[in-house]
Amino acid sequence: LAADDALADLMAGHSSEEFEALEASVASAEASVASAEADLAALIAGRGSLAVMYGSTAVYRTMTVGLEGDDVRQLEENLADLGYADREGFSVDGVFDDATAAAVSDWQRATGQDPDGMVGVADIVFVVGPVRIGSWSQGVEVGQQLAVGASLASLTVIEAPVDGRMSTTQRVVALVPLSDRDLVSEGITVNVELPDGTDIGGVVAAINPSPVFDDQTGENAVEVTILLAEPVSEVWIGATTDVEITETLIEDALVVPATALLALVEGGYAVEVVTEDGSVRLVGVETGLFVDGDVEVRSPELTAGTSVVVPR
Repeated sequence: LAADDALADLMAGHSSEEFEALEASVASAEASVASAEADLAALIAGRGSLAVMYGSTAVYRTMTVGLEGDDVRQLEENLADLGYADREGFSVDGVFDDATAAAVSDWQRATGQDPDGMVGVADIVFVVGPVRIGSWSQGVEVGQQLAVGASLASLTVIEAPVDGRMSTTQRVVALVPLSDRDLVSEGITVNVELPDGTDIGGVVAAINPSPVFDDQTGENAVEVTILLAEPVSEVWIGATTDVEITETLIEDALVVPATALLALVEGGYAVEVVTEDGSVRLVGVETGLFVDGDVEVRSPELTAGTSVVVPR
């Protein structure tokens, strides 16, 4: 009787609206606990491999009928791309309705999963684009029990959507000598030479404002991040490359081997031009840039294709 009186006194001090709000909070908490328990049970059971789908929002809950959000929209976009959008009423709207659940069940049946119409953290992982799976972390063995959150292998995203199109995310980190800092700025184009000699264009995406020590040269350097213009073969990920920065660009320049230059007694330079009859004559030239053993030359008597003598 005393307990009943105490309960009556407690209830008398609160409105029905307050009790309804409390009951709603309890129901929401119970639903969250049930969802977490379901995810945990699925993870413990290990009922299948994770499916990789595209999206920038991480999977953080069990998606089921009645939920909505960016994660649901991503799921619907992937289901549509995979060919499971022919269910009546299905649309990519970010709302997990009966049509979405039916499409999920179709996908689950096709992939050998339990067709329960729900998707959670034990079923899929969203990545922003195609990825490369790295080697297993050191010490990981089959059958080994791992702590929650332990790293198994790295996922390297190699492409991501940019302005509605897939663009490579592969980057090169270059150490530019501090003395050459003025040669680089964000947005300039550079050339990246791969170990096999292939040239790939790139754009300077970021420059670390704090100098770092280059162990190879023993000097301070600037760390420059270069975004490649196109993806390269996965075999080159982690490889050492050469980066070429164009300081000065001259369009339609006439170039000859530097060894073709002859120093004149009166000053200046000339090249020996081979005429049509096979004879040789000197043509005075003005010199420009010297690059990699070649030199820019200027003369009204020279055109592209003119034969010049190069000493052996």
